[in-house]
Amino acid sequence: MGVFQIFINPIKLLVSGVLDLIYPPLCLICEKRLAQNEEQVCLNCLDSFKLIGKPHEHFSVPGKISITSAWALFEFDTPFQSLIHHLKYSRRRKPVMTVLNHYRQQIIRQLPDVYDLVISIPLHVRKLRERGYNQVDDMSSWLAAQLGARSGNELVVRTKYTQTQTQLNAEERFENVAQAFSVKQESMITGKYVLLVDDVLTTGATANALATVLKTAGAARVDLVTLSTPQHGNP
Repeated sequence: MGVFQIFINPIKLLVSGVLDLIYPPLCLICEKRLAQNEEQVCLNCLDSFKLIGKPHEHFSVPGKISITSAWALFEFDTPFQSLIHHLKYSRRRKPVMTVLNHYRQQIIRQLPDVYDLVISIPLHVRKLRERGYNQVDDMSSWLAAQLGARSGNELVVRTKYTQTQTQLNAEERFENVAQAFSVKQESMITGKYVLLVDDVLTTGATANALATVLKTAGAARVDLVTLSTPQHGNP
């Protein structure tokens, strides 16, 4: 460590301590003051998230479903919606990783240990520039490490810039993402078991569009995991 670093580290700690006194760190969910060992999400909020614990079975996608199995990990209640909002729109990536690590054993027990590739649902290059990052890449890398699989994000690309799906019905979502994806290296997909990763499962149209392209490229199986779904509990 250089002499400059020896002097600068205590100054940084002092400034950080003063800022914490003036602007105490608050939980992103309940906005209560965080304890010293808590970071961005308090332990009470972490413990309050509800794992669904079973595969998702309801899709509203017209036509053939190319996804074999799907999991939405947590119930889409108000606290978890707040977490996802921070992930997508406030550039708060770390809290989701805190949640995944907190529930690591329960999450991994749900998922089959069969995957060769874990792939984030890709953003179009224009959307990536607008947002600055793909909000599920960290989760995708985490799952690949936990499952002993390879990250395959470089193997797929979103070729069509699509409008947001938020206000669209199932049929409109299906049309919006039709032919939106392509595979860059089919030889790396052929015969592989693939796990797709997204933040929220609504109708499943986006993930199914990519799954269809992957199956056409020769994937043996394509599954999906998301953080949550507003459709949990629907018949």
